[in-house]
Amino acid sequence: MNRIDIVRLRKEEGINQRKLADMLEIKPSFLSAIENGRSRLPEDKLDKLKSIFGAEYIEDFYIEDIHEQIVPPHIHVNDQSDSITGLLNHFHNLAHQKSHDHSGKEKELSERIDTLTRRNDRLSERLDDLRDEVDALRLENFRLKELLIKNGISYP
Repeated sequence: MNRIDIVRLRKEEGINQRKLADMLEIKPSFLSAIENGRSRLPEDKLDKLKSIFGAEYIEDFYIEDIHEQIVPPHIHVNDQSDSITGLLNHFHNLAHQKSHDHSGKEKELSERIDTLTRRNDRLSERLDDLRDEVDALRLENFRLKELLIKNGISYP
């Protein structure tokens, strides 16, 4: 079955997808589906396309469609509910998939978690030491202020 290479046709004519869709009185998304082979160009729109560009001119843009197009006009191959179901099934299968690669990755991730846990413990200890040091400095600061006050020395 032959079809028209609409993308090449409109690009050679300098027409963007939205403008051609307006000229054909269809939605740009439907034109995109037609250009990508997911939908067929309805006969009335083919006639309109021929009237816009000229039937003889369009003949240069026919290409042999290697996939037999069984999609009727105005129907897309992927129904949204089927797409969502398919996507959910794909994620479900990925979540439950066990392979050799995963056991190696699990070991690598476990080692990485252990390394990060040890590093976190060291950082927590260092943070505790710094907090103790800050507390000691605050106490020293407070003690010095008390001495200044006792001795009648003003400070900023």
